Amino acid sequence: MYSRTARTLIAVATIGALPCLVAARPPASPFMAVDEVKPGMSGIGRTVFAGDTIDDFQVTIIGVLRNVVGPKRDLILAKLSGGPLAEAGVIAGMSGSPVYIDGRLVGAVSYQLGSFPKEPIAGITPIAEMTSDADTPSPHTRGAGGGAWPTAPADVFASIQRIAERAAMPLALTSDALPADARAALATFAPTLRPIGAAMVMHGFAPELASQLSSALGASDSGRPAPARTTATPEAPLRPGDAVGISLVHGDFETGATGTVTYVNGTHVYAFGHPFLNLGPTSMAMTRAHVYTVLPSLYSSMKIADMGPVVGTLTQDRTSAVGGTLGAPPKELRVSLSLATDGMPDRRFTFYVLHDASLTPLFTYVAVLNALAANVRQTGALTVGVTASASFGADGTIAIDDIFTGDAALTGPSGAIANPIAAMIGNEWHASMPDTLDVTLSASEDQNGATIERAWLDTTKPQPGATHTLHVMLRHFRGDTEVLSMPVTMPARASGALSLLVCDGPTLTALEKTVLHPGTPHSVTELVADLNRARRNNRVYVRLLVASSGTTAGGETLPSLPVSARDLLGADKSTTSAPVARSVLGAWEQRLDIVVRGSRELPLTLVSGK
Repeated sequence: MYSRTARTLIAVATIGALPCLVAARPPASPFMAVDEVKPGMSGIGRTVFAGDTIDDFQVTIIGVLRNVVGPKRDLILAKLSGGPLAEAGVIAGMSGSPVYIDGRLVGAVSYQLGSFPKEPIAGITPIAEMTSDADTPSPHTRGAGGGAWPTAPADVFASIQRIAERAAMPLALTSDALPADARAALATFAPTLRPIGAAMVMHGFAPELASQLSSALGASDSGRPAPARTTATPEAPLRPGDAVGISLVHGDFETGATGTVTYVNGTHVYAFGHPFLNLGPTSMAMTRAHVYTVLPSLYSSMKIADMGPVVGTLTQDRTSAVGGTLGAPPKELRVSLSLATDGMPDRRFTFYVLHDASLTPLFTYVAVLNALAANVRQTGALTVGVTASASFGADGTIAIDDIFTGDAALTGPSGAIANPIAAMIGNEWHASMPDTLDVTLSASEDQNGATIERAWLDTTKPQPGATHTLHVMLRHFRGDTEVLSMPVTMPARASGALSLLVCDGPTLTALEKTVLHPGTPHSVTELVADLNRARRNNRVYVRLLVASSGTTAGGETLPSLPVSARDLLGADKSTTSAPVARSVLGAWEQRLDIVVRGSRELPLTLVSGK
């Protein structure tokens, strides 16, 4: 039995321990689940309206739209107020602004309602959906881009636009999707929700290209010079409500998007509350951003912002969020470009293009085109030479040496560079992204081309094994002529009727595709070799052809094969083979400093001199 004094002490000790027991209970979740959100609740949101200061704004919950983004994908509808919101409405660049109720994070301001709303009503993406999407463990595989490579600037911009539009598709709201208490409040607004546009950044682009790229990305160019980019310091981490940037191209040319950070968990950053371009696993530079001011607009208000130093890597671009990690920057394509024009000092540019299967070729094309468009005339005679070297690390290097004149002078160099990059990225064997690209462009304000007018040998009786001189007459633009001479050696064991084809690059390419059927690459190594053999405009190509029942196998053309040998190759499933109607017995070419067009074919008969 305990004494009264002992029982009293035990009681006191027990009572004194109660606060400790209460304090030991698990703390409330820092997140507020969707099921806890009720109409009429009030909270605060955080974003940057100017400078780098995070400002508060007020949030009043209207209701929750169930399954509106997709199956089990909800959206919280809310009215915003405070700051410039009464005048500007929902602002592009607010995407990702965190919303808190009773100190708990609800989600990110992410969607806007209608095109000309009278009040700032927004959709809030629940934070649980954002973290679930952005924490998806799938890696950035850098697989094939898919689809045919666009051949003209309009097609390139259309490809960019298709990617951007898919990510910005509005959410159709039907009456069944809306809670009864929300229908009346939404009756005066357009029946669509769409992602709040990111505040796009575009600097250093020629006006016409800036307009086309802005239209493709659904943005407007602020027209200010790009800021100097520096390496981030660890003393300036991102915070919820901070402006954050995503870079597509940065350096002397710059384009990308800015939005708002929603949540930071250690080194993991979650932002936007909707996709940027919906690329899935990705690798883009994540930057700080500086907001100059808010530009009010009846159609779509926007933050005027700049991207700052790189602070990490964006790794996920998903339906409900973008996410990344602070620290190391991503791998990118480093481009060094030199431009020489008549009577002007050389210009040098350095810029970086994101690594992405679809976007790297497109934005490389646009950036190279911009270097020309911003510095040379776009009407009148023009000739542009391009030499370039694209390194793919252990996979090898693609060399480009070509000249363009006339209508193709401005756009041709971009295609000559972007085409092999797209082919390497989209290869079927393994991922291969370019590390560096060195480009030299030379532009002159004249039309520098010639046409193949005649071709002849120095003999009418060529002999097997003998070396003869081939003469080719070129007629230059404006009528001057020039005769080229090159040695051609006849095969020692050939005889009979042959033909000597003298032609330009496009003619030979077409012949190889339709008649000669050169071998198809079966590895990245063969693809690199094939791309380095691409036919150029500044060459005179000569091919000695024979009509034969040959075949292609293993990347090589085998002329005049016996029927039994052709059947054996056709039965070998490990080798891709195809019949050819004509075979090449000899090949020569000569590089010129002009564009060559046209073709001539000389029939000849090899006869022995014995």
